[in-house]
Order: sequence, then structure tokens, then C-alpha cells
Amino acid sequence: MAADPRRVASDWLAACSAALSRVEPDAVAQLFLPDGWLRDLLVFTWDVRSLAGREKIAAYLANTLSPAQISEVQLNESPNLAPQATVIPQLGVQAVEVAFTFECRHGHGRAHARLLRDASGKYKALSLLTELSDLRGHEELTTLAMRDDVTSIPGRNMQTEFEDWVAEVEIKPYVLIVGAGQTGLHMAARFKQMKIPALVIDRNTRVGDNWRKRYPTLTLHTVKRHHTLLYQSYPTNWPEFTPRDRLADWLELYVTMQDLVVWTSAEIKGRPTYNTETNEWDVAVFREGFEVKLHPAHIVLATGTLGERNIPDIPDLEQFQGQVLHSQDYTGGTSYAGKRTVIIGAGNSSIDVCQDLVFNGAASVTMVQRSSTCVMSREYIARRQRAVFPEDIPMDVSDFKSASMPFGLLKKLNIADQQAAWEEDKELHDKLRKGGVKLNMGPEGEGLYLLVMERGGGTSLDKGGADLVADGSIKVKNGHSLQKFTENGVVFSDGSELPADLVIFATGYTNMRENNKELFGEDVIAMTDEVYGLDAEGELRGSYRPSGYPGLWFASGDFFISRLMSKTLALQFKAIQLGFLKHNGRRDGAIYNVY
Repeated sequence: MAADPRRVASDWLAACSAALSRVEPDAVAQLFLPDGWLRDLLVFTWDVRSLAGREKIAAYLANTLSPAQISEVQLNESPNLAPQATVIPQLGVQAVEVAFTFECRHGHGRAHARLLRDASGKYKALSLLTELSDLRGHEELTTLAMRDDVTSIPGRNMQTEFEDWVAEVEIKPYVLIVGAGQTGLHMAARFKQMKIPALVIDRNTRVGDNWRKRYPTLTLHTVKRHHTLLYQSYPTNWPEFTPRDRLADWLELYVTMQDLVVWTSAEIKGRPTYNTETNEWDVAVFREGFEVKLHPAHIVLATGTLGERNIPDIPDLEQFQGQVLHSQDYTGGTSYAGKRTVIIGAGNSSIDVCQDLVFNGAASVTMVQRSSTCVMSREYIARRQRAVFPEDIPMDVSDFKSASMPFGLLKKLNIADQQAAWEEDKELHDKLRKGGVKLNMGPEGEGLYLLVMERGGGTSLDKGGADLVADGSIKVKNGHSLQKFTENGVVFSDGSELPADLVIFATGYTNMRENNKELFGEDVIAMTDEVYGLDAEGELRGSYRPSGYPGLWFASGDFFISRLMSKTLALQFKAIQLGFLKHNGRRDGAIYNVY
């Protein structure tokens, strides 16, 4: 007989509330399965942590539960978060989801748990997310500032107020955000709603140019609900997989609709310096021929998880009579009709470029795959994204529920269920193997999404390229690396040669941390943590948390991550601004000193 979700949730929550109020870390830990996970966003420490297993959870709470001052635990019975029975797909077992709210030392909190029966039949938490949702007395605005109802305030000039606010932000931003892609704009939009003055700068002429300048056939590989911008849904007739230029234009519109302060054709000149006495940066920004001095408390680097083009240094390039470029500089295949083409790399960009070259009549298209690649069908991934980000659920709720699944736990579940992923795309994989493509499901079988999180590459979503590989339209050179150029082609490590008129390096990008060494200096960047990939706890490295250098922060990841973590970063900035926290840039025991 199926359990009543509300009763299960209420019973577990009553025990959880009692253990929290009595400040009993061991009792809280016993409410988890032996291998359960606690993910904490700023509730017990001013950091982002994931703990696996009762022992680690109890140890984490031993010195943090009492200072957190958890109280007023209440079951959340709102329509989209009320207790419900659900199924964990990778395990094929029924769970009960429960959400609740609480108060803590500095503000309001919310939490979400997945409960499973243990060996004795009792419900325990497989996962629990605790999240600081707002600082008390400084809650996030629910409407645009200076755009609310003005009819009851005679003489109020909304437009003048807005213009005065923009001028103030441009003179004295509390945060300087470098990069006006989706991540930087998410930060700016969230900060604005938290009353944190933020200025965004971007070296491009227009917002969205970071997308417009990529290859013309590019479309996003995730469904539109996954890549929806914070606060602003797409029109109902928007395509599910957004084309490059549509997204670029939407980002440009987003700046206007969200009242963001953005300088284009602007970049930092010279080396910014941090003043430890004033806790401010001295920054020179060159904008449209003029130099502007700024003194923000924080600089957020949102210049893209993927940095500059990564082009291997291959001998004898100067001898080659053809054309060499990176996939980022590929502008379409029309000018390469009749050309012999070689594409180095076997990830998403590579297969997109290969398909475009075939469709535009290239004489030959050869994709060079050095090792193996994790390839899944776009529809396989899309079905899972639609389940996580359904159209009829508010985006904040979907983000909250998705965040409640720690990456480390998701990896464990995917590894256990990897055979199902292979079987799901067997037809696709058979086509690719027929053409000579070598495949993997990740080093440990974790699947495509976790590979993207861990490595930022080595994956490909199929959108028809497998058919071209299977019929030989796209040829595959596998297992050997490019050794040198010749006058009319390339030579590989096995001694074989390929004639070529065009060689495209779809070899990825350098890390955003490395790209900023020249700007900030190697001594500064050496003090920062590695950026992107997952740390030992399964949390995103070096992003949305102290970098190791005071006042310097990194923001990376996909649309979902930046939507969610923009709030985490905003709360840290607001707490520092209000004097709750003293920031020294480190993530050890002295990350922040509570005043």
C-alpha cells in the first residue's frame, strides 16, 4: 500500500524540527540514509557545501548547527511544493518530496528533501537542501525598483528617478561585473533586485555579440526552459532550441527590460589593484575613447566559462597553403564548397561544423577524434530537462528542486544507471560506431551532463550528425593526433596523411582563470582557487564563493547555475555590505569573520 506523502513528510519533518531545535547534530544526521546527502547554501556557514554520509553530516553540523539558530520550521504546502510522491528514475523506487521553511540567524531559509524507505522501512532523507533565501529586513524585491505603482505618489517622476539611479551606479558601483553574456546579466539582474549597485562592462559593441560572432548554425543544446533568463520567460511561441541570433537579441532586450546598467565597447585597462584599507578596487575602464576611474568593492569575472580559443601548436603551419581557423571563427560553409576539410576534435562544435560543411557542398569532411567521446541524442537529454524544468511550474521552484539534487549524488545515481543510458541511445551509437567513432559514458559512467560539469567538454549532442557519419559523408580519423602540416595537408601520429584546403580546430578553449592572468597578474591569480569543474564535495570550483583573493570573484556555469547561484552570490555581497561579514577572500576557517 502506497504511503500518504503528507503524513510521511509531516512525521519526518517533526523529527527534523525537534533535532534542530535541540541542537543535536547526531540526531539530525540519523534522519538521513547512511549514504544520504546534505547540501547547504549559506545556512550553516557562509559557503556552499555538500556532505555525503551521516558521519560527515554530523561532523559538519557539530560546530555550525548552534550558531545557525534554526527555528520556526514549517511544512511548505504551496501548490508546487506540497508533499508529493515521486520516483527517482535511476533507482526506480518511490520517494516522498517535502519542502519546508525556517528562520535562521541572519534571515529566512527554505529546504527540500527526498525521503526513501531504509532497510527497516522507515523514511530517511536521501538528500536535503538547506538554503538561505533572504536576509531579514533586506528581502529581494518582487517588482522592478522605480517601476512600481506611482499613481498614489503625486509629483513622482519615475523616469527621472531611474536616470538618477543609473548615473549613481555609473559613478559608484558596489560591484563591477566583467562580461555581458547571460551569466553577467543574471548577476546584474539579481543584484538590482537586492539593491546592490552593479555596473556591467563588455568589450563587444553590442550585448549578445558573444553569441552573434559564433558559427551561424549554432543553436542551444538545452530546451528553452533550461536556458530561460532570470525573471523573464520567453514568449509562448519561442522555439524549444534557441538559435544563436535569437538568443543574442534576447540578451540585448533583457538589459532594457530589467533596467540593467551596461557599458559596451568598454574594458579594463591597466592592472586593477585592491586597497586592503578601503576594501575597494582601483580600476581604470576605457570606454568609447575615454578613461573612467572606478572603485568597486567587488569585481565579478563573468567572461565565460570557456575562455580564449585553444589552438595547439602544430609544427610546420607556415608551410600549409590552405586556411586554418578555430571553430569560434567559422562563419559558415558556403565559402568552402568544393574544399577538402579536416576538423580537429569530436565535440559539439566539431559535429556542428562538420554537418554544415557537408550541407554546403565541401568536397570532403574528415573529423579527427583523438580518443573517445560521450555522445547522446539531443532528444534523450531534452526529455530529462523537460522533466526537471516543466513548462507549468514556476522557474524558481524548478531551480530550487533541481538544486536539491547534489551533483555528487546525481553522479552516483547516473553511474549506477549507466546501462540504461547506453540502451536508450543504442541506435544512435550503432551509427556512430559504424563510421568509426569511439564512444564513452564518461570515465566512471557518469553521463553527459556530469561530464560537462566536470570537464567542460568531451561531449556531443547528436542532431543528425550520426546519419552523416554512418553513410560516410563525415569521415572519421580516430586514435591518432595531428603531428604536422605539409604544403597541401596534414600528417598524423601514425604517419598517415590527409590532403586539406581547410583545417578547423574544434579543440575547445582555455580556462577563464588562465585568461585573466595578464589582466590581474600571475601573483593575484595564483592566490585564487581553480575555476570550474567539481571539487571533492561535488560543488562547482572557484565560482560564486570566495576566490582566494579579496574582492575578486568568478561566475561560471550554464543558465541554470547562474540563475540559481546569482542569489547565493548576492546574499554574500549584501551581508558584506551590511557589515554582517568581514571578507578576506579565503574559503578556509577565516573566509568570513562574523561581526
